[in-house]
Formats: sequence, C-alpha cells, structure tokens
Amino acid sequence: MKAKLTQTQKTAIVSLVYPLFSLALIFALWAITAAATGSDLLVPSIGTTFEGLFDLLRQKSTYVDVAATLLRAARGFVLSFAIALLLSVGAAFAKPFARILAPIVAIMRSTPTMSVILLCLLWTNTQIAPVFVTVLIIFPLLYTAFYSAITGVDKKLVEMAKVYKVPFATRLLKLYIPSTMPAVFSSVRSTLSLTVKLTIAAEVLAQTKNSMGVDMQLANLYLDTPLLIAWTLIAIVLGAVLELAVFALGKLCMRWKNA
Repeated sequence: MKAKLTQTQKTAIVSLVYPLFSLALIFALWAITAAATGSDLLVPSIGTTFEGLFDLLRQKSTYVDVAATLLRAARGFVLSFAIALLLSVGAAFAKPFARILAPIVAIMRSTPTMSVILLCLLWTNTQIAPVFVTVLIIFPLLYTAFYSAITGVDKKLVEMAKVYKVPFATRLLKLYIPSTMPAVFSSVRSTLSLTVKLTIAAEVLAQTKNSMGVDMQLANLYLDTPLLIAWTLIAIVLGAVLELAVFALGKLCMRWKNA
C-alpha cells in the first residue's frame, strides 16, 4: 500500500509546484518571444543572457558593485526602519503627535518617486543620494504599517493590563511586540525588494560610482541587452533572497512567540 501524504506534505508540494510552473511559463514565453523577434538587441535568447550572466559572475568587479549597492540599500532601509518605528510609537501613544505627522506622511507618500530622486540629486552628492531617496520613500510606507499595527492591538487587553497595573516592560514584551510582530515582518518583507529597486534607480540617475545602477546604464548605453537583462536577473535574485531571509526570520520569531 502506498503511504498517504500528510496535509503538511501536500501543502509543501503545492507551494513548490506553483512557483516552478510560473518560472517555466516565464522562460517559455521568453524563448518564444526571442525566437519571434530574432534579435538579441530587442529580446536576447535565454542562452545568450545566461552566458552574459555567468561572465558577470566570474568578474570580481561584479561582487564589488553588488556589495556597494546592497550596502546603500541597507543603510537606507535601516534608517527608514528606525525613524518609522520611533515616530510610529510616539504617534500611537500621543494623538496630537499623530495628527501633526499625518499630513507630512501623506505628502511623502504622494510625492512622485522621480521628483524625490531628482530633488535628492540637487541636495546631496552621488553617494548619499540613493540612501536619501530610500529613506524618503520607504519611511512613510513603514510608518503607516507600524502605526496601524500598534494602534490595532486589542484594546480590551490593553485596558486589562492597565487595570491590573501590569508593568510597561511586561506589556511591551508580552502584548505589544507579539501582537505587532506579524505586521512588522510583513511590511519589512514587502519593502526590502522595493528598497533595492529604488537604490538602483537612484544610482542610475546619480551616476553613483561602483553601483549596479551605473552597470545597468552602461549596458543600455552600449546596447548590450543581454548584459542589461543579466544585471536585472541579479537584482531580482537579490530581492528574492532578502524576502526569503525575512520570511524565515519571521517564522522563527513566530515560534518564539508561540513558545
């Protein structure tokens, strides 16, 4: 008799099959489009693109540029996270402060990304601009998510903790952090890959030395479409790896929460 799969095993198989099917579909459409156009300038073949990708991976400069871009993205994200967390906590416990911040955050969310990048180029230098752009765009997204998570904590539990005079440190560790953790990890996961994309876009316009953005622009300047797509694939993989890392960390923290 064949052993029946458990529900967990079925879920794991399904979660693996669908992404693989999506990848297969993307590569199939890519191959068909490349064959139809017949031009590496417009749509390079999969083979040509991966040949360029492997050439990049053999060059030391590739890793230098990727590391530099990731460092700028990390700086921008950490600053955004810290400012958003600090201000959202203050706003959640001080309503006047929340009312003051509300229009500022709304304006920052509504400002076109290109305007932010161009203004940052006027205000800062080519090395700082990508970091500054990230902070100005990512901060309002994280602030909104954090503020909603904190103010969304069960009011009955908060009131009960106050009635029984539970120490603030205990409330923080046992109530606020466990309650807001899923929303925090979800917002971090959704904004990390966006941070990488914003950093690269700012690097292109700022002409930042040792950056993926400049490498992409040079590939475009020399009409090297396979190389441009190869750099794009690297950026996609970086974003996916960062999201998976946050997802795994979130799972570990959820286990700690439920322990």
